[in-house]
Amino acid sequence: MSTFLIKPQSINKSDILGKVHSLHPSEYKKISIKNPNLKSIGKLVEFEGVGEQIDVDEYLKFNSNYKLVTISNMQKCIIDINKGENIAPKTYNLSSKKLKKGDILISRNASLGKITYVNKNFKGILNGGISVLRIEDCYKFFVFAFFMVDYGVDYLTVLTSGGGTQQNAKRQNLLDVKVPFPTLCNHKNPELVTKYVSLLVQNIIDKEEQIEIKSKSIDKIFLDELTNEKNSSPVYKHPTISKLKSGNRLDTIIYSKRYFRYDSLIKSYKNGYFFLELSDIVPGKTPKDYYYSNYKKSEKFYEWVTPKNIDGRRLDFKTYIHTKANTKIKKNSIVLNAIRYVGNGIYIDSDDQIYSNQNTLILNKFSIKEEQIYLYSFLTSEIGKYMQLAQRNFGIVPILYKENLSKIPIPKLKACKKGDIVNLYYNKIEPQKKATLDNYLEQEIKRNKLLGIHQLNNEIFELKDKIKNIINKIIKEDEIEIQL
Repeated sequence: MSTFLIKPQSINKSDILGKVHSLHPSEYKKISIKNPNLKSIGKLVEFEGVGEQIDVDEYLKFNSNYKLVTISNMQKCIIDINKGENIAPKTYNLSSKKLKKGDILISRNASLGKITYVNKNFKGILNGGISVLRIEDCYKFFVFAFFMVDYGVDYLTVLTSGGGTQQNAKRQNLLDVKVPFPTLCNHKNPELVTKYVSLLVQNIIDKEEQIEIKSKSIDKIFLDELTNEKNSSPVYKHPTISKLKSGNRLDTIIYSKRYFRYDSLIKSYKNGYFFLELSDIVPGKTPKDYYYSNYKKSEKFYEWVTPKNIDGRRLDFKTYIHTKANTKIKKNSIVLNAIRYVGNGIYIDSDDQIYSNQNTLILNKFSIKEEQIYLYSFLTSEIGKYMQLAQRNFGIVPILYKENLSKIPIPKLKACKKGDIVNLYYNKIEPQKKATLDNYLEQEIKRNKLLGIHQLNNEIFELKDKIKNIINKIIKEDEIEIQL
């Protein structure tokens, strides 16, 4: 349950009429704000705009380097320019909804209140149902923080009627959202708290940028090392009837030129390759007695991983279940998506009980951490992902079974390359002990460049929890201690 919403003890007739005559209890929850120092978003923006619907006939099926930004681009705090819809240069040039670096995007319908920061320049225009805000630099990341936690979503929910299948906030609803600013009750220098929150947000954004950079570096090492080999690769030929019979399948793309190229590169690699044994892989399972929650309600709630939780090589958000069942996941396990975004996965470096559903595969191949991380890095690489996509069984819901995964060759890269890959994914660096508000971000940016993807991902969750705690104190006017 959200920490920002409260249930009123009574409602007025005017409340019911204002909510399109709805009697549903959830319509009447309210935001509890003790802090009187409130500023509406409309008063803080220098520019505000909305996207426009583009006819689906204008979408292109190939990469044009011109994007229509949709909710799919907004899964992280920074924009993912690889998603969205491809459009023609003419569509982009004629649009008045062009985005630029520094813009803040907030969804007003699907994933209500979802926020993303445009951290780079690219040729993109904004789709309908999303607002773009340009906020004064001194407030930009402070306002951003309130939508990173439940506050922004909850406030829009209160302002919006859910009279349809999903809630749709109007343009003005977003501008009417009130942001509480720190007071003397919070700190003797309230503006320092504003700066403190802003720095934490910028640290998260930089960590997400580093995850993106390091993930691309891992993919590049695999591709460069395999293609740098001077071995002569076999020439691609269309599959013969005997090959189709031996594969016993006609529903996959394992006979494509791209799969043939990757398969040949790995099998001709001088240092060798290996396959996973069926005994190395087990499917996840949904316990029969499970109770699901978006929040950890008690110590008896455990982390619950599904394909929806995983984005690339990172855990995007956490969910929890209550169960008495045993789990197949242990420390040093790999959890891979078996449906939807096949090839996405996480590495487990915790003794905590963690569960995953039947749409995942759990790998326990190596007891040595570095070997397991290397295996994980390949399976989540550009090459590994494509080979898993090709090996899937197609049907109503395409799925990767453990028998499919065991057919993918895994290269044994040279020790030096393997070490580089492992270090990019997993590298602990202790934080600076003498950080101040003036040098905190500079120090963290330097440190983020050294941290592994795994550590960056974990610290993003820690920072978000920290921000949520601070925002709760701002709202309640509780004292805030600045701890960097």
